[in-house]
Amino acid sequence: MKLLEGAGRFDIKGQNYAAGAAQKMKKKLEKGRLYAVLIVAATVLVCLNFGRRCSTTESTLADDYVKPSDDTIAVAIEMSPLTYTFCHDTAEGFDYSILKEIGRRHDMRFSFRPVSDLDRAFAGLNDGQYDLVVASFPATSALKEYFPLTDAVYIDRQVLVQRRGADSVPPIRTLQQLRGDTVWISAGSPFRTRLQNLAAEMGDSLTVMPTPEYSAEQLVVLTALGKIPRAVVNENVARLTARDYPDIDYSVPVSLSQFQVWAAAPGDSVLVDSLDRWLDEFQTTATYDSLYNRYLK
Repeated sequence: MKLLEGAGRFDIKGQNYAAGAAQKMKKKLEKGRLYAVLIVAATVLVCLNFGRRCSTTESTLADDYVKPSDDTIAVAIEMSPLTYTFCHDTAEGFDYSILKEIGRRHDMRFSFRPVSDLDRAFAGLNDGQYDLVVASFPATSALKEYFPLTDAVYIDRQVLVQRRGADSVPPIRTLQQLRGDTVWISAGSPFRTRLQNLAAEMGDSLTVMPTPEYSAEQLVVLTALGKIPRAVVNENVARLTARDYPDIDYSVPVSLSQFQVWAAAPGDSVLVDSLDRWLDEFQTTATYDSLYNRYLK
């Protein structure tokens, strides 16, 4: 299910260049460039897992995920240093910790399915495989048309990720410099809507490369290693990842601050109402303040 259609290249005239983008990708595959990216990404993930011992790799068991038949809430949760990750064999993350605490306080059970492809996550939500999608995404009008959304879990904004002075090329300092350029996003990311609006504001084309293979964190790492030119991710994901990659620049905002929310299955307003009530209550506690200071400051 594609919530945001037409991923690929677009401009203000509304021309669809998806076929051209696909052809470019095919040529890159033939030249072996993306093969190098895959190798580097695999190496990076090994380093994430065995170096700092924190990993956002997707478990192979996730492919065999079956929705619980009891009153357990099935959650598709994005793998990122902010939302859900593993460190020293322990699951952690801001959103994950909030849900675990809500479950403890209200005797609720959550079953987590780690995902990196938000297209698949939202498709599963629409088809009834999941009850909730938890990820770094803003409350957009496009999402509201399909799914009930919770109140704000936190506030974030989209930023441009690039290397600091890479290859003697000065980093972009204004969005106007993105005219005719290329940026990468995770497949299914609502960020495409903002980038489409940006192209219209600039009066020029902008190539967007959505990728289902990599999470937002992995796109930051690939940018740091010079394997992709630029990416757009949430600022908090960029900030947390940049702790291990200091050459990353994420100082250029792409959007204003936005409410970050969770999405429930179509028509499930009962779950959203309960989560809103529990979130409102939890956000007044010292435990929430501790999590906020750990992940968002």
